Amino acid sequence: MVNLRVKFIRGEEIKFISHLDLMRVFERALRRSEIPVAYSKGFNPHPQMVFGLPLSVGVTSQCEYADFKIEDNIEPNEFIQRLNDNLPLGLEIMKASINESGTNIMASVAGASYEVLVEHDSNPKTEKFDRMLALYLKEKEIYMEKESKRKTRMIDIRPMIYAFSIYDAGHLLLPAGIKEAESPKNLDIKDKENEILKASQPPEIINFKMILAAGSRANLKPEFVLKSFSDYTGLTFRILKIHRLDLFVGDGESLKDPMSERVILSI
Repeated sequence: MVNLRVKFIRGEEIKFISHLDLMRVFERALRRSEIPVAYSKGFNPHPQMVFGLPLSVGVTSQCEYADFKIEDNIEPNEFIQRLNDNLPLGLEIMKASINESGTNIMASVAGASYEVLVEHDSNPKTEKFDRMLALYLKEKEIYMEKESKRKTRMIDIRPMIYAFSIYDAGHLLLPAGIKEAESPKNLDIKDKENEILKASQPPEIINFKMILAAGSRANLKPEFVLKSFSDYTGLTFRILKIHRLDLFVGDGESLKDPMSERVILSI
């Protein structure tokens, strides 16, 4: 039995499918690849694969993670090649390694970073946004209403905001290499963002980057943070695109890379 942890991209082409549909896509790809994935026992056996933090419909990502249990020995590179050959456009395995920690990626996720491209209703300079953001982050408590199935309650989101920054219009945060000519899946992430920028006047478009608590213990969505910042500043933001830059596992004191366990940020 081999435990593999993989990192994959979810691009523009499939950003509107649900998490359940994503799992079905992987199940079909595993079957077509003839990869001997382990199955659960019982009346309704299913592949033993676990995904990290589910991605909201309409959001793209360059850093999704999943754990797979494979019955026979298989090299990570062979797993990548065979599975990529059977995944649809918009999904691509980027890395795979033996998961020696034995941890479950879904239970281990503790943080996530996002890039959010927004359009705003006024035209303050970036310096003014910087000042407003600095004042916002100086608040010791930031309360927001959160609706659940049964009730509405006030929660303090400030401890769940690990980093929050702003960038000029047109300064995209995606690193070079997300869309490479040699990539077997020529993802449209950068092209889509460039289309958005060309369709609007640059002063009206800004980028936010944020690192937020994520996972089973505390989970803060970027839309929720922008709503809070909008209420604080009195500005109206229209979200054009949300892109997940990274997921992190954690131990309560730091955020770590899910593959290498290298510490990324102390919290």
